[in-house]
Amino acid sequence: MSLALAPAFATDALVYHLAVPKAFLEAGGIINLPNNIFSFYPQHMEMLYLFALALGSDHLAQLTGLGVVFLLLIALYQNYQQKGSKAYALLVPAIFLSTPAFFTVAYSAYVDLQTATYLFLSFYAWENWKVRKQIGWYYLLIIFVGAALATQLAAVIALPIALLGVALQSKTDPKKALGHCLILVFGALLFILPWWGKNYYFTGNPFAPFLMSFFGGEQGMNWDISRSLQHFQYFSSYGLGHGIADFLLLPFNLTFFGQSHSLKFDGQVGILYFLLFPALFRLRRESMPMVILVSIFIVFWFTQTQQARLLATPFAFLALLSVRGLEGWLSSPSGKIGGKGESFLISIILLGLLFNTSLIVKSWAQIQPLSYIFQKEGREPFLMRQIRSYPVYLSANHMVEQDEKVLLVSMRNLGFLMNKPFFSDSIFEAHTLIKIIDEEVYAAAMIQRFKAMGITHIMFNYHFVFGKNSAFNIGEQGIFKNFLIQHGTLISRKNEFFLYSFVLDSKPKNSKNTSGLVSIPLNH
Repeated sequence: MSLALAPAFATDALVYHLAVPKAFLEAGGIINLPNNIFSFYPQHMEMLYLFALALGSDHLAQLTGLGVVFLLLIALYQNYQQKGSKAYALLVPAIFLSTPAFFTVAYSAYVDLQTATYLFLSFYAWENWKVRKQIGWYYLLIIFVGAALATQLAAVIALPIALLGVALQSKTDPKKALGHCLILVFGALLFILPWWGKNYYFTGNPFAPFLMSFFGGEQGMNWDISRSLQHFQYFSSYGLGHGIADFLLLPFNLTFFGQSHSLKFDGQVGILYFLLFPALFRLRRESMPMVILVSIFIVFWFTQTQQARLLATPFAFLALLSVRGLEGWLSSPSGKIGGKGESFLISIILLGLLFNTSLIVKSWAQIQPLSYIFQKEGREPFLMRQIRSYPVYLSANHMVEQDEKVLLVSMRNLGFLMNKPFFSDSIFEAHTLIKIIDEEVYAAAMIQRFKAMGITHIMFNYHFVFGKNSAFNIGEQGIFKNFLIQHGTLISRKNEFFLYSFVLDSKPKNSKNTSGLVSIPLNH
């Protein structure tokens, strides 16, 4: 809760989960944001964040997201109580929320756990419909599947799974089954149709930024097929491989090799699920539908992008199954392990919980939200501790006029932090600048391009422009450096981040003035 009350600082929230609704609010309606391809994704949760931003601040938006996560925790507890012992029920949400990768995004105005909430509630509704034979649960199933589809694209796998569940439920009456399936499809798609309609209106491609080879859309957004393919390849690089052996080693690799802010699953799942893995072999036959469901979700995740936080849906079910197996193990007369064995198992689980909690506490201690909450630290100092580039964003907000525009280059596109007009490239953040340099070469032509785009300032990360990790070749670096020397004025430098204003209507300045840039080769 304390982390949700601190200013938003998580990358994806600042790039689009909060940045997109903020842009809609400032414009007074839904507008085209061609330079943010994530604005073409379904925006169900983002609209809830929009209302929160309109009523309060980013704190309220984060609390809104956290509130949806609490619904998932309550649903996990309630679902387990229906078939298991109340003594074990609290262990299910505890296992799930103590997973570091999930805890990190629970308070961050993301959409991963919210998607998991809708998908778990879909299954919960299906189970109750199957047992109670009440049609209201079927309609709730439609609503939750639709909400999941409109929250995150990765939830698309839920629709065929839900169709299979509906077909099995009504298998004794084929006509009734077909009717239920059709209502499910059309009902669920109603939630995502507004976003497809928006995309078609702005780009001509309802599925933008995907399927561009079939439907196009380049004229309505700063994106193309080449970058789309590279983007897919990049997301496919997460994890430790896509082979059969890699799949079989997933429990081990996820537990011991996952790292935050890394291609190694981009997060940690802790050790609890690994410790509870043997308990899955004590599951009864009645748990098979959930086991199959978890398997489908994990295989789908494995073949797409292996980011730990995207495991929220299968791991919510896995928490239930693990505790169910553990209870069966400890309470089965035929498999009684004795008092000492039972105490040993409980001790192992508690140690696992403590280990996971220690990872979370370590992260919490690094963030130090209480200093902000108790007003010992202001918003700006707090964000300066969390985001290295925040000082230069702050400078831009103070120094750039409302009728001017900043080109962001390798600045992680933290649009929520910008209160002045800006231009940026999604994912490949140097694309536009490199394109201008390569196509124009000469300063006079580059000036005309910047003028046509309304660009008056540029903000960039030195390491990714002139450093060893640069996306620019030596020639492009030389041309850009010369341009800054002749037509740029350094107005702010914080850490490795620079903010320049362009002088586009005057004669070139003295070439001996390097404007604070470190010397680099200028050969082209």
